[in-house]
Amino acid sequence: MNILKIKSVLFTITATTILFFQSCGNSYNGPTFTVNGKISDAEGKMLYIANMGIEKNEIVDSAELDKDGNYEFKLPAPDCFEFYLIAFEGERPIVISVDSTETITVNSSIKEFSKNYTVEGSRECLRIKELTELQTALEQQVNKMIESKSPAVIKTRNDIYALIREFKENITREYIATAPGSASAYYALWLTLNGEPLFSPGTNRADSKRFAAVATNLQNRFPEAKRAQHLAKIAKEGMEATRPKNTETVNIEESEIKTTGLFDIKLPGVNGDSISLSSFAGKVVLLDFSVYEDAKISSRNIRLREIYNKYKSKGFEIYQVSFDSREHFWQQSASNLPWTCVRDGEGAASPNVTLYNIQTVPTFYLINRENEIVLRDNQITDLEKEIEKLLK
Repeated sequence: MNILKIKSVLFTITATTILFFQSCGNSYNGPTFTVNGKISDAEGKMLYIANMGIEKNEIVDSAELDKDGNYEFKLPAPDCFEFYLIAFEGERPIVISVDSTETITVNSSIKEFSKNYTVEGSRECLRIKELTELQTALEQQVNKMIESKSPAVIKTRNDIYALIREFKENITREYIATAPGSASAYYALWLTLNGEPLFSPGTNRADSKRFAAVATNLQNRFPEAKRAQHLAKIAKEGMEATRPKNTETVNIEESEIKTTGLFDIKLPGVNGDSISLSSFAGKVVLLDFSVYEDAKISSRNIRLREIYNKYKSKGFEIYQVSFDSREHFWQQSASNLPWTCVRDGEGAASPNVTLYNIQTVPTFYLINRENEIVLRDNQITDLEKEIEKLLK
């Protein structure tokens, strides 16, 4: 599959209406999930639910609404998260995600069906709703800029590019980096602007890394799932297509997505050799972002040394990224530390600040043996306890 020509159902679904031509009623044995709710002023209307597949949408059930607008669908619980569309014929659909036997309640009205609805029972569905609203707001803002017919065309175009870049960085921070193995992170990759994909893994190196990060976590959670395999293929092709031209071309095996994902960091250590975060796959890693010039870091590193000495033999590692501006000062400070120390000379302008949603320094993340981010500092009350859990 040519990465430059990939056009997923997800690219167009939130911007177009869906026409349904058949209905079906089903009953199932085994675990099921439930979607129910109320659509006001819709008595007698036929409501459909369709599975949002990788290549096509498939209607899986329908319901004629009663006088109160009530409906209920019960469908087989998926092995991996799946996306479903709820819609009336010819109307723009509501997108939900399901990954277990949950009950999801979606309420709305016939007049403002997908524009103003509520959803309960699923945090991921709420996040998808937020993403859809953010995408709509971006489209409205960009279209308004285009329609203004400003004589400064180049300036307007640059403003639009800046707006899109800021939007993508925000989506990466809030929806992808925080939970790269989630349905909402997956969904975020396919957001569009007037029908065109916002993230382009085949032409944009940062976007290919975003795809790889989600693919890594999805493969770890659902190694046999078609979505995981499909996304891994896209990530692989994207990494190859956007590889810098001044380096030797190397084929990336799909298994290597596990090490090229996770927003991998590769920076010079104290002796000048580049060290990758992904090279510690198989260990429990504390990914720490620090500035050694901060007077508080010295006492903090003393505490980290105690933890490091206690758990190093059990498979624990610290990968400490410094944003210090003075390289020599950093080298002197880091040379006495027993763990892996690297320096990011771009400081606050580093892409890592965006990708890892770094608001203050120091900050840290815990990464499990499968190269998955599991916790960040503000979620941890007992660091040693969490490390011990991951080491088991």
